[in-house]
Amino acid sequence: MKILGISGSPRTEARSGSIKVVEKILENTGCEYELISLHGKNIGGCIGCMACADDNICKVDDDLKTMRDKIVEADAYVLSGVNYFNTLNAVMHSFLERWYQFRHREADILWGKLAVTVSLGGMNPSPPTEVLNTFCLANMIKVIDNVEGIGAFGCCYCGYGETCKVGGHYNVYGPDSPITPETIPDVTKDEKVMLAAEQAGKKLGEQLRSADYSRQKTAFEVMEAMKAHHEKQ
Repeated sequence: MKILGISGSPRTEARSGSIKVVEKILENTGCEYELISLHGKNIGGCIGCMACADDNICKVDDDLKTMRDKIVEADAYVLSGVNYFNTLNAVMHSFLERWYQFRHREADILWGKLAVTVSLGGMNPSPPTEVLNTFCLANMIKVIDNVEGIGAFGCCYCGYGETCKVGGHYNVYGPDSPITPETIPDVTKDEKVMLAAEQAGKKLGEQLRSADYSRQKTAFEVMEAMKAHHEKQ
Protein backbone atom coordinates (compact mmCIF):
# COMPACT_ATOMS: atom_id res chain seq x y z
CA MET A 1 0.00 0.00 0.00
CA LYS A 2 1.32 3.44 -0.93
CA ILE A 3 -0.02 6.78 0.24
CA LEU A 4 0.50 10.09 -1.54
CA GLY A 5 0.64 13.18 0.66
CA ILE A 6 0.09 16.61 -0.88
CA SER A 7 0.94 19.74 1.07
CA GLY A 8 -1.08 22.38 -0.76
CA SER A 9 0.44 25.35 1.03
CA PRO A 10 2.49 27.62 -1.26
CA ARG A 11 4.85 28.46 1.61
CA THR A 12 8.41 27.22 1.83
CA GLU A 13 9.01 24.16 3.97
CA ALA A 14 10.57 26.27 6.73
CA ARG A 15 7.35 28.28 7.13
CA SER A 16 4.80 25.63 6.23
CA GLY A 17 2.75 24.06 8.99
CA SER A 18 0.89 22.14 6.30
CA ILE A 19 3.85 20.02 5.28
CA LYS A 20 4.61 19.16 8.91
CA VAL A 21 1.07 17.96 9.65
CA VAL A 22 0.91 15.92 6.44
CA GLU A 23 4.25 14.34 7.28
CA LYS A 24 3.05 13.45 10.79
CA ILE A 25 0.01 11.69 9.34
CA LEU A 26 2.05 9.80 6.77
CA GLU A 27 4.65 8.67 9.30
CA ASN A 28 1.94 7.05 11.41
CA THR A 29 0.25 5.06 8.64
CA GLY A 30 2.81 2.26 8.68
CA CYS A 31 2.64 2.32 4.88
CA GLU A 32 4.99 3.35 2.11
CA TYR A 33 4.42 7.00 1.29
CA GLU A 34 5.57 9.99 -0.70
CA LEU A 35 5.13 13.62 0.28
CA ILE A 36 4.92 16.38 -2.33
CA SER A 37 4.80 20.10 -1.56
CA LEU A 38 3.07 22.39 -4.05
CA HIS A 39 5.42 25.23 -3.07
CA GLY A 40 6.95 26.62 -6.25
CA LYS A 41 4.87 24.37 -8.52
CA ASN A 42 3.30 25.75 -11.68
CA ILE A 43 -0.20 24.26 -11.68
CA GLY A 44 -3.07 26.01 -13.42
CA GLY A 45 -6.73 25.27 -12.95
CA CYS A 46 -8.81 23.16 -15.31
CA ILE A 47 -9.45 25.09 -18.56
CA GLY A 48 -12.45 22.99 -19.56
CA CYS A 49 -10.98 22.01 -22.93
CA MET A 50 -12.28 18.43 -22.60
CA ALA A 51 -9.16 17.06 -24.34
CA CYS A 52 -8.91 14.52 -21.52
CA ALA A 53 -12.27 12.91 -22.34
CA ASP A 54 -10.86 10.30 -24.75
CA ASP A 55 -8.15 8.83 -22.54
CA ASN A 56 -8.53 10.43 -19.07
CA ILE A 57 -5.19 12.20 -19.43
CA CYS A 58 -4.96 15.98 -19.03
CA LYS A 59 -3.22 17.71 -21.93
CA VAL A 60 -2.25 20.89 -20.09
CA ASP A 61 1.54 21.02 -19.93
CA ASP A 62 2.59 22.12 -16.46
CA ASP A 63 3.90 20.58 -13.23
CA LEU A 64 0.83 18.44 -12.63
CA LYS A 65 1.87 16.38 -15.63
CA THR A 66 4.78 14.95 -13.63
CA MET A 67 2.49 13.99 -10.75
CA ARG A 68 -0.23 12.17 -12.67
CA ASP A 69 1.28 8.69 -12.38
CA LYS A 70 1.82 9.18 -8.64
CA ILE A 71 -1.85 10.12 -8.18
CA VAL A 72 -3.00 7.09 -10.17
CA GLU A 73 -0.68 4.63 -8.43
CA ALA A 74 -1.44 5.75 -4.86
CA ASP A 75 -3.85 3.69 -2.78
CA ALA A 76 -4.78 6.63 -0.54
CA TYR A 77 -4.15 10.34 -0.09
CA VAL A 78 -3.43 12.95 2.55
CA LEU A 79 -4.60 16.24 1.08
CA SER A 80 -3.77 19.52 2.80
CA GLY A 81 -4.95 23.04 2.08
CA VAL A 82 -4.94 26.40 3.84
CA ASN A 83 -7.53 29.09 4.40
CA TYR A 84 -7.21 31.99 1.98
CA PHE A 85 -10.14 34.43 2.20
CA ASN A 86 -12.38 31.79 3.78
CA THR A 87 -11.84 29.14 1.14
CA LEU A 88 -9.22 26.70 -0.15
CA ASN A 89 -6.02 28.35 -1.38
CA ALA A 90 -5.60 28.68 -5.14
CA VAL A 91 -2.78 26.27 -5.98
CA MET A 92 -4.41 23.41 -4.08
CA HIS A 93 -7.76 24.22 -5.66
CA SER A 94 -6.15 24.19 -9.12
CA PHE A 95 -4.39 20.92 -8.35
CA LEU A 96 -7.68 19.24 -7.46
CA GLU A 97 -9.61 20.81 -10.35
CA ARG A 98 -7.27 18.98 -12.66
CA TRP A 99 -8.43 15.64 -11.24
CA TYR A 100 -11.33 16.13 -13.64
CA GLN A 101 -9.16 14.13 -16.05
CA PHE A 102 -9.82 10.94 -14.08
CA ARG A 103 -13.63 11.00 -14.32
CA HIS A 104 -14.62 10.47 -17.95
CA ARG A 105 -16.66 7.56 -19.27
CA GLU A 106 -17.10 6.11 -15.78
CA ALA A 107 -13.37 5.63 -15.30
CA ASP A 108 -12.79 4.13 -11.86
CA ILE A 109 -9.19 5.33 -11.55
CA LEU A 110 -9.80 6.89 -8.12
CA TRP A 111 -12.99 5.15 -7.04
CA GLY A 112 -13.00 3.67 -3.58
CA LYS A 113 -9.65 5.04 -2.48
CA LEU A 114 -9.26 6.58 0.98
CA ALA A 115 -8.16 10.03 2.11
CA VAL A 116 -7.43 12.21 5.12
CA THR A 117 -7.85 15.95 4.64
CA VAL A 118 -5.93 18.66 6.47
CA SER A 119 -6.86 22.32 6.78
CA LEU A 120 -4.93 25.11 8.48
CA GLY A 121 -5.76 28.78 8.95
CA GLY A 122 -4.51 31.79 10.85
CA MET A 123 -7.94 32.43 12.33
CA ASN A 124 -10.38 29.78 11.10
CA PRO A 125 -9.09 26.52 9.60
CA SER A 126 -12.50 25.02 8.82
CA PRO A 127 -13.62 26.43 5.42
CA PRO A 128 -11.08 24.52 3.26
CA THR A 129 -12.13 21.23 4.87
CA GLU A 130 -15.51 21.32 3.15
CA VAL A 131 -13.91 22.10 -0.22
CA LEU A 132 -11.35 19.31 0.10
CA ASN A 133 -14.03 16.84 1.14
CA THR A 134 -16.24 17.87 -1.78
CA PHE A 135 -13.42 17.25 -4.27
CA CYS A 136 -12.90 13.81 -2.76
CA LEU A 137 -16.60 13.01 -2.90
CA ALA A 138 -16.76 14.04 -6.56
CA ASN A 139 -13.92 11.62 -7.30
CA MET A 140 -15.51 8.74 -5.34
CA ILE A 141 -12.80 8.94 -2.66
CA LYS A 142 -13.81 8.23 0.93
CA VAL A 143 -12.56 10.75 3.48
CA ILE A 144 -12.03 8.92 6.75
CA ASP A 145 -10.75 11.81 8.87
CA ASN A 146 -10.18 15.57 8.90
CA VAL A 147 -7.41 17.37 10.76
CA GLU A 148 -7.65 21.13 11.40
CA GLY A 149 -5.31 23.56 13.13
CA ILE A 150 -4.27 27.16 13.60
CA GLY A 151 -1.27 28.28 11.56
CA ALA A 152 0.61 31.53 11.18
CA PHE A 153 -0.87 34.57 9.48
CA GLY A 154 1.05 35.92 6.51
CA CYS A 155 1.28 39.03 8.68
CA CYS A 156 3.83 37.20 10.80
CA TYR A 157 6.33 37.38 7.92
CA CYS A 158 5.47 40.58 6.02
CA GLY A 159 7.35 42.97 8.30
CA TYR A 160 4.34 45.11 9.18
CA GLY A 161 2.20 42.63 11.10
CA GLU A 162 2.61 44.24 14.53
CA THR A 163 1.20 47.61 13.41
CA CYS A 164 -1.02 46.90 10.37
CA LYS A 165 -4.57 47.45 11.66
CA VAL A 166 -6.21 45.45 8.87
CA GLY A 167 -3.93 42.46 9.42
CA GLY A 168 -4.97 39.21 11.02
CA HIS A 169 -2.24 39.22 13.65
CA TYR A 170 -3.11 42.74 14.88
CA ASN A 171 -6.84 42.01 15.00
CA VAL A 172 -6.54 38.65 16.76
CA TYR A 173 -3.67 39.29 19.17
CA GLY A 174 -3.94 43.06 19.64
CA PRO A 175 -1.64 46.08 19.25
CA ASP A 176 0.81 45.03 21.94
CA SER A 177 1.65 41.58 20.61
CA PRO A 178 5.21 41.35 19.27
CA ILE A 179 5.95 38.94 16.43
CA THR A 180 8.90 36.77 17.36
CA PRO A 181 9.92 33.19 16.52
CA GLU A 182 8.43 32.23 19.90
CA THR A 183 5.04 33.91 19.34
CA ILE A 184 4.40 32.84 15.73
CA PRO A 185 1.84 30.01 15.79
CA ASP A 186 3.47 26.64 15.12
CA VAL A 187 1.26 23.59 14.62
CA THR A 188 4.08 21.28 15.64
CA LYS A 189 3.80 22.78 19.15
CA ASP A 190 0.04 22.27 19.24
CA GLU A 191 -0.28 18.92 21.01
CA LYS A 192 -3.98 18.58 20.14
CA VAL A 193 -3.37 19.02 16.39
CA MET A 194 -0.34 16.75 16.27
CA LEU A 195 -2.17 14.06 18.25
CA ALA A 196 -5.08 14.32 15.81
CA ALA A 197 -2.61 13.95 12.93
CA GLU A 198 -1.01 10.91 14.56
CA GLN A 199 -4.40 9.27 15.14
CA ALA A 200 -5.57 10.05 11.61
CA GLY A 201 -2.44 8.42 10.20
CA LYS A 202 -2.93 5.28 12.26
CA LYS A 203 -6.59 5.12 11.25
CA LEU A 204 -5.73 5.45 7.57
CA GLY A 205 -3.10 2.73 7.71
CA GLU A 206 -5.34 0.38 9.65
CA GLN A 207 -8.24 0.80 7.24
CA LEU A 208 -6.03 0.23 4.20
CA ARG A 209 -4.71 -3.00 5.72
CA SER A 210 -8.08 -4.18 6.98
CA ALA A 211 -9.43 -7.40 5.51
CA ASP A 212 -12.83 -5.68 5.31
CA TYR A 213 -11.58 -2.91 3.04
CA SER A 214 -12.17 -3.12 -0.68
CA ARG A 215 -12.24 -0.34 -3.24
CA GLN A 216 -15.41 -1.72 -4.80
CA LYS A 217 -17.35 -1.71 -1.54
CA THR A 218 -15.98 1.70 -0.57
CA ALA A 219 -16.89 3.17 -3.95
CA PHE A 220 -20.47 2.00 -3.44
CA GLU A 221 -20.53 3.70 -0.02
CA VAL A 222 -19.28 6.95 -1.55
CA MET A 223 -21.87 6.76 -4.34
CA GLU A 224 -24.60 6.50 -1.72
CA ALA A 225 -23.09 9.48 0.15
CA MET A 226 -23.00 11.45 -3.10
CA LYS A 227 -26.68 10.73 -3.74
CA ALA A 228 -27.53 11.96 -0.26
CA HIS A 229 -25.41 15.06 -0.83
CA HIS A 230 -27.23 15.89 -4.07
CA GLU A 231 -30.62 15.35 -2.47
CA LYS A 232 -29.80 18.05 0.07
CA GLN A 233 -29.00 20.59 -2.64
